[in-house]
Amino acid sequence: MKKVVSYMLSFVLILSLLLNAAPSVNAAQTELKALPEAGQVVSGFKVLEVGNMEIIDSKTVLFEHEKTGAKLIFIQNKDTNRAFDISFKTPAFNDTGVNHVLEHITVSGSEKYPMKNVLFTILNQTYSTFINAFTAQNFTTYPVSSLSEDQLLKLTEVYLDCVYHPSVYNDKNIFKREAWRYEMADSKADLNISGTVYNEMKGALGNISTAASYNGLKTLFPNSTQSTVSGGDPDKVKDLAYEDVIKTHNTYYHPSNSLMVLYGNVDYQKFLKMIDDSYLSKYDKKDIKIENLKLEPFNKTIEKTFKYPVAAGTNTQNASQIDYCFPLANMSDEDLLGVAVLSELIGSDTSPLKQEFRDKKLGGDIVINYNTGLSIPVLSFSAQNTDESKKADIKALVDKYLNSIVKSGFKSADVDAVLAGELRGVSNITETPNLGVNLSTQMGSFWANFDSIDFYNNMLRNIKSISAKSGKRYFESLTEKFLVKNKNTAIVTTVPEAGLSEKQAAEQKKYLSDLKASMSQQLIDTIVNETKTYNEWNSREDNKDVVKSIQAVKISDLPEEVKNYNIKEAKSDGVRLISAEANVGETESTGLYFDTSSVPAEKLHYLKLYTELLGNLDTKNSKKAELGNLKTRYINGVSFNLSVITDKTYKKYSPVLNVFWSGIIGDYDKQLEVVKDIVLNTQINKSTDILNIVKSRISEMKTQYTSNPLSIQAMRSRSYFNEAYNYLNYASAIDYYNFLTNLEKELSKNPKGVLKELDNVKALVTNKKNLIVTFTGNKNSISKFETSIKKFTVGMPSKDIVKQDYSKLPKPAKREGISVDGSVQYNMLYSTYDKMGTAFNGKYIPIGSVINENYITPKIRFGYGAYDNIVGFGDEGFMLASYRDPNIKETFEVYNGLPEFIKDINLTQEQLDSYILKSFSNYTVSSGEISGANTALGYYLMGIKSEDILQILKEIKSVTVKDVKDTASMIENMLKNGTYSTAGSKEKLSENKELYDNIIALEQGQDTKTNTITRGQFFELVLAGAPNPLEIAKQQGLITPDKKGNYFENRKLTREELAVFICKIATLSGVQLPAAKPEIADINSSAAWSRNAVNALVGFEVIKLDDKGNFNPKSEVTSDFVTTVLNNLNQKLAGK
Repeated sequence: MKKVVSYMLSFVLILSLLLNAAPSVNAAQTELKALPEAGQVVSGFKVLEVGNMEIIDSKTVLFEHEKTGAKLIFIQNKDTNRAFDISFKTPAFNDTGVNHVLEHITVSGSEKYPMKNVLFTILNQTYSTFINAFTAQNFTTYPVSSLSEDQLLKLTEVYLDCVYHPSVYNDKNIFKREAWRYEMADSKADLNISGTVYNEMKGALGNISTAASYNGLKTLFPNSTQSTVSGGDPDKVKDLAYEDVIKTHNTYYHPSNSLMVLYGNVDYQKFLKMIDDSYLSKYDKKDIKIENLKLEPFNKTIEKTFKYPVAAGTNTQNASQIDYCFPLANMSDEDLLGVAVLSELIGSDTSPLKQEFRDKKLGGDIVINYNTGLSIPVLSFSAQNTDESKKADIKALVDKYLNSIVKSGFKSADVDAVLAGELRGVSNITETPNLGVNLSTQMGSFWANFDSIDFYNNMLRNIKSISAKSGKRYFESLTEKFLVKNKNTAIVTTVPEAGLSEKQAAEQKKYLSDLKASMSQQLIDTIVNETKTYNEWNSREDNKDVVKSIQAVKISDLPEEVKNYNIKEAKSDGVRLISAEANVGETESTGLYFDTSSVPAEKLHYLKLYTELLGNLDTKNSKKAELGNLKTRYINGVSFNLSVITDKTYKKYSPVLNVFWSGIIGDYDKQLEVVKDIVLNTQINKSTDILNIVKSRISEMKTQYTSNPLSIQAMRSRSYFNEAYNYLNYASAIDYYNFLTNLEKELSKNPKGVLKELDNVKALVTNKKNLIVTFTGNKNSISKFETSIKKFTVGMPSKDIVKQDYSKLPKPAKREGISVDGSVQYNMLYSTYDKMGTAFNGKYIPIGSVINENYITPKIRFGYGAYDNIVGFGDEGFMLASYRDPNIKETFEVYNGLPEFIKDINLTQEQLDSYILKSFSNYTVSSGEISGANTALGYYLMGIKSEDILQILKEIKSVTVKDVKDTASMIENMLKNGTYSTAGSKEKLSENKELYDNIIALEQGQDTKTNTITRGQFFELVLAGAPNPLEIAKQQGLITPDKKGNYFENRKLTREELAVFICKIATLSGVQLPAAKPEIADINSSAAWSRNAVNALVGFEVIKLDDKGNFNPKSEVTSDFVTTVLNNLNQKLAGK
């Protein structure tokens, strides 16, 4: 079953983007402790039930604390990555985000652990594998995990002390830091609002899909706990009072309102004793009333439209989202699973719904969203990249499709395939990273929302029950009951409005300005003093002795062991066959690596598109729908990706088409048959099908770019230094997105030409020359692989490869701004080790933790209010990044101060050892057997040996204080030679444009570098933040009407008009540009009224001529070109 619980992440731990996971450390095999019987009492906990969780081969014990009624579930198995979690039911009654703020506050410090940042301390300085907290709509959960039982016991005690005795009762500064506060450095400074949650939620609501989801809840469940923004609406977070937090804690943070989960190979008696003696025994049972939400039937489908703010100049055509929402009340555990399977069937790429949606050209894509992280789950049909005028057509299409399901059902082959896939997915659940944490947090969600504690105990039984009923109108009845006869549906339209982003920013600025103007001098002085007091508090160091009391593992206890997988390589008919033996049952996985180095550089985007067509078109032997069933029935996910295999220096690389899948060895021949049919026989002959895939991909990339700009920045930053990354960046990121937007038009004009290009690429890469095949499975599975794969490669073309030169592919700018919709920024600084004058060493990993906890986090998160930050020493380079950051310049100034901090750091070896513990734990955390074997295969292809990993472990353990101080010089080199990148609002980028060599626009995730703008949009761009920019331009005479009073604001802006507008603005600003008469070949093509302006800007070297000396006065301009011209003008004026 897919992960269907949605969370609001508390602290984003994306350091894993930078660090490669090492092969797992051998887990100690010990006997499991005998479990108690039903009715037995252990340390105040009575055993209510002993059971089995078959999906992970575990025993379970459900305890209830007799004195308080607290529930605790123990999941016992041999997993040594042990976990603990405690959850509380926390309904969100308004949009202030009180539960989210309280989550941040509780893990900041407690009575027993009086620190400002307990979570970050244990995150960076203990032998832990997971430290975090989450807030969802109806519950808050606190999971931790460790490879050490003693360390987990300590961490459990820390978390319990934090949730029951938080420091905020005695220290209001924690509230100010995590919620919100007014700031003024002095009485003349602007009044600002800052706070971690305040800034986090600015970013969390910064993409249209998230906004649309909340709009749906507001429409379905008005004035209820399910309609609020549980994380907090930034406009409402500032209404939250300290007293509200205290009241919420007193009400809901009580053992009687809790569920605890203990997971793995642990002595449960030690944990129960500590929990009872230190905490629960001090409480009595309390009746905490949390009302269940009830639905009153609507008279008809509710229709509502919401505006979504985007920047001026954004192309909002077909950029809306329309959601047809169905609340699903009174569901059993089996219903929850049944609708999950139903949503898979409905949302299949080959479903009649999707096909007709495309045929009728109703939008980019329609996706099914199933949200069970609510007390009443919601199923939504989300039409993306559509127009608001199409909502009636979209509703009619969905209604027609749902009625057809009730009448005719699904094809049995479709149902069988999806159910087989669900069962196979369940069988692979032990491959889930940090399984204990994932299970326990989801169990907390089901408990909070549905009072279901045994969802996972009954999961396998319920899937089998659904399977048995599937041929007896089960899905037809489910559709009729929960969808067709649903009386509480809503059609919710979210429409982007260009310029609203700037308008809201201007309103917020005015609000703060007016607020300050209304303040007495006494109040202003109070805020200035409070700002100073807060900053002093924030800069104070915590008591280091507290850290020692939390640690349970010593450096000498850390095992320098790497799990070695038996890897064998053979050749068959020129094909490299490489296998890794894993300790698994019938599960296996296969990877194919086709050499793509013969594809010309100018055809790389067609190659990338070809990889996205594979598996989504008809083949010679199967129609698309049938192929979809075969993939679902026999394969646990098959992917086709453009990738590279690098050596361990990342300097040399081989581009490949990677085909990867997993499954059950009993189906292996069928898997190979399906994959071979896709690879050899995909039919590239239907331009309509390809156009639909292109539209869907454009829609997906828009969402991806808006919701996670850091991934783009990381790719582009690395691309500047590394040819392998530049190959991937050019072939599959923004340049590829631009290619797709142009190809969408080309497929309408010249479909045969597109099909021919794709066929040519197919011929080049369907080639077993240099083919590599990898396999993971048990010993018997490897024998089967070796036999079957030889048949697979028979008949596959083998042709000589003429390698192409990719060294001339365009690279991103060294200092780059990327404009995306939203009101927060993402800043990044990156450098490779050679540019820092060094090479990778394991010692840098704990040094990164030192820098993060002692300098970057206090400055950027706690000082300037960014939601989170990254300090990552990976094996390729070093990255600093801020996440949902209100600032740009201030953040880079913090980075500039890092070398001095390192030189002056006051650090003992004993303190440094704390960071070694955490780094060692991160690097050795265990993974699933198949995952670990595949990681080992990846290292093998790169030439990395187990001795290399062991050396890194030794380096991590041996880092010294001198090593820390020695990094100062390499950071200085990084500041000189590294790449600087910001993804953020157009307004903020414009304010800091001197920091960048180039600014590209990515509104709504779209790179608008090639989109021309109108005359009106020009003034929205240059007067961003001002109310009614066009009206100001008219009043100031910057744009004038013709004799009929027409301003032609919607006409495309030309280069000569741009020159005139800029000269007018300069004159209005008191700047007189020097007169000039440069040689312009086509000056006579310019209108008489524009020639002076054209001459002035060309002569002042603000606008450049083309290679032939032409100005091209009638050519239309893009927002990116305007930004470049304005940057040039500012630099010239600054140098005068």
